[in-house]
Amino acid sequence: MASRASNPSATRSPSTPRRERSTSLLRRVQWFALAIFLLVTLIGVLALHAVHTLKESSDTLLQLALPLQRDSMKLDELQRRAEFYRRLAEILPGQGYEQTSQALIHREQLHLQALLPKLQKHPHIAQDVGAVLNQLQRFANEPLTPNTRLDTEQNQLDAKLDTLRQDLFAIFQQQADRANTARRRASWLIFTLIALTAGLAILVSWRVAVSLSRPLRAIRRALDALAQGQSAAVAQTGPTELRAVASSIVQMQERLREEEKLRHLFLSQVSHELKTPLASARSGSELLLSERLGSLTPRQREVLEIISRQVQELYLAIQEMLDLHALKARRLDYQIASVDSAKILQEAAARIGPQLEQKEQTLILQIQCRAMVLADPQRLLQIFANLLSNAHKYAPAKSLIELGVDMDGAEIHFWVRDQGPGIPQGLLEKVFEDFYQVQDHHRLAKGTGLGLSITRELLAAQNGRIRLRNASPGLMAEFWLPGKPGTQE
Repeated sequence: MASRASNPSATRSPSTPRRERSTSLLRRVQWFALAIFLLVTLIGVLALHAVHTLKESSDTLLQLALPLQRDSMKLDELQRRAEFYRRLAEILPGQGYEQTSQALIHREQLHLQALLPKLQKHPHIAQDVGAVLNQLQRFANEPLTPNTRLDTEQNQLDAKLDTLRQDLFAIFQQQADRANTARRRASWLIFTLIALTAGLAILVSWRVAVSLSRPLRAIRRALDALAQGQSAAVAQTGPTELRAVASSIVQMQERLREEEKLRHLFLSQVSHELKTPLASARSGSELLLSERLGSLTPRQREVLEIISRQVQELYLAIQEMLDLHALKARRLDYQIASVDSAKILQEAAARIGPQLEQKEQTLILQIQCRAMVLADPQRLLQIFANLLSNAHKYAPAKSLIELGVDMDGAEIHFWVRDQGPGIPQGLLEKVFEDFYQVQDHHRLAKGTGLGLSITRELLAAQNGRIRLRNASPGLMAEFWLPGKPGTQE
């Protein structure tokens, strides 16, 4: 322990992924949201400015340019009528036409004077209005005599009125162009704002999904592996929150490995401690049953046989736990060889025979090929012993048990079938877990619940696989092992 504390780097696994710098996902989203807010605010301000400009231009058109255009048309009408009556007065003096012309000119002057307050922001137009007023005053003051010539004054007045009309039209056109430009700009800015908001929403959703989905998938795979009793490396990537979760899973795996080591160590020590007195008890009971130390009464023999069986069962249970411990620790050695499948079945049948006689069960061999299988013969016999023992336990008395072999492509297919109650469909995989036994309310569970778990581990170590299925009636346990290349059926 001291050496580990003094050298922390020595405990780091080479497969442990290197941690990268990362920022909290919440912090990333906050910064990104702030950037989006500033950008949207800027575009919104520009759009509001364009809308404000559009409003100002529209107000100018409605409140100034259009009324001025109407006033200009009204002035033209008044001026034409004043000029008409002035001409009539020149031709027909003394008929009151001169007074009518003067009245119309006065109305023009009043109308122009009413326009001056509206033109404070347009001094050049106010100057044009002042020039028209002066020219109207001269036109009105021109004496009306037979030798008077109004053409010069009239032309000058018309010229000043044309200048006023052109300046008013220029204002109207300027404000119309400004309003049109502001409308287009506001439309584009609003469209840009909508498109940018939609695009950023999609981008944020996609980025958050990517940032979360990959680490979450890795964490889920690691948790699935842990649920199956396996270890898995968890890449500590992604946001800080998920890195913390991954780090917790890594620590949990390390703690589980340490606890598993301690559990196996404890189990191994206890099993070894128990095997020694059990071996002595078994030897003693066998010695007494041999009657070398004296004759036994029937009652004494019955009691000794019960003791011998119970000691043997306890001894086998301890041996199963030791085997499982060795399998989990990968400490079992395998001697893979070419094994005659027919002969190995016959040997397995011979070993289970005495147990089957106790319940008057019959074993039927179904040897459909004489292929060579690549396996460790002792481990293969142990597999048959586990499966046949289960069939013997759960099958009814005087029933049939089937043990068979055939070819399945390049693999050798073995099976054990009984006529027992079977296993509920949802528990066909769960029975391979350590110490798990199907609950039966009518009788107590037998054994340690390690036989199928050990069987699957033994097969996996020899490149084999196993499956359980209900055979109606009974249960069929079938497994496959590699066949020797060139094996004939």
